[in-house]
Amino acid sequence: MESILFSGSLLFMVIGILGGVLFPLLGKASIYMIVPLLVFVTGLPPEMAIPIGLAHFAALIIPAVVGHWQTGNIDYRLLFLLVIGLFAGLIFFGGMGDLSPLVLLPYLVLLIAAVIYKIRPFALLPKPNNRQRKIVIKMIGRMPGKMYLSVSGINVSFLVPLFLGILLAFTGKIFGPIATIIVCPILIICLDIPVMVAVATSMLFNFIGMLSIAMWHDFLAIPLNLQILLWMFLGSAVTILALSTVVKKKLYPIPVAALLVAITSFTLWALMISNPIQSAFMHQIILPLKLLGWFGGVQG
Repeated sequence: MESILFSGSLLFMVIGILGGVLFPLLGKASIYMIVPLLVFVTGLPPEMAIPIGLAHFAALIIPAVVGHWQTGNIDYRLLFLLVIGLFAGLIFFGGMGDLSPLVLLPYLVLLIAAVIYKIRPFALLPKPNNRQRKIVIKMIGRMPGKMYLSVSGINVSFLVPLFLGILLAFTGKIFGPIATIIVCPILIICLDIPVMVAVATSMLFNFIGMLSIAMWHDFLAIPLNLQILLWMFLGSAVTILALSTVVKKKLYPIPVAALLVAITSFTLWALMISNPIQSAFMHQIILPLKLLGWFGGVQG
């Protein structure tokens, strides 16, 4: 297991590149596909693939989080309640058993939906006058413990964001980054929060949530997790930088993408030289001879 980083580093980088290539094709759905790729291509168990996928997702949305923070559309009071719910959920579900057989099912559904949407777009959210939506909003409006959220411009029970935070902790622990797709739609549909505020607040909350759940998974307890993450993120960052220079709709601002590549490369270099026993270049030279074995799964 000790040689997995450098023997399989190119493979992990290719997975990151694939996520970057799929970004303009499938949108954010491509970011979520990292967990299935880690499980099927490298053979990592879900309990290892999920925290790596969580951290990878959090790293990729950093530019978007900063951008939304600069707009001033984040409802910090709402965010505070969401985070309290998140940590309450992490504590409550911390000892929950492994549900590995169910992990990949929602990713399959999301992939199919993303492909269908690209071929024939469909409504992602119900219309404002949707009957079921009005019923849900009315039910939530009757809940006790009202508080005013000035940025969102609504009165809502504090129990609702607490529950949503708990829900993210539960789904994130089981399924990984795909859990982030539930937050923003619920804020818009069920709480009737303005779209820009819902998007900005949910983006920052998802960033906090993914990192928190990854750490709760003891992500850093296995040093190999960080190394795999860095190789994958390097692949994603290089690809996004390349695509941002040629496509009209920039995935990231070019200076930001270049900075992410530089920081990741430097961190990987620092990790390599800190362990003189393992020479990255020597292992990469013999990598072509091992590719067939590595594509069949992680080798011990």
